[in-house]
Amino acid sequence: MKKIVMFQKSSCGTCKKEKEYLTKANIRVDEIDIVSDPPPREFLEEHIDAGNLDAFINKHSRAYRAFNLANRSVEKSELIELMLKDPNLIKRPIIVDGKKVYFGYTEI
Repeated sequence: MKKIVMFQKSSCGTCKKEKEYLTKANIRVDEIDIVSDPPPREFLEEHIDAGNLDAFINKHSRAYRAFNLANRSVEKSELIELMLKDPNLIKRPIIVDGKKVYFGYTEI
């Protein structure tokens, strides 16, 4: 049975949908709570594409509004700092499938 790691939040509808998909696909999931145990800075630096920062942001989060990200641009380093301050800003779930990493719902 294939095994992946999923950074998720238990109240996240998209995370629940992803887990349901993975379970049906007979993929074992090791779940990590993204809020209490967020991905480390090195992980975010490696996997966030500076050329497409929007793909890694949870635009529905309070943090997105609180940091006023809809009305200003940020560099990758600042975005990662904000994500570390409030992991709810990170697009969920994060799927780690070996060396492949996916942010948001993905049918792997």
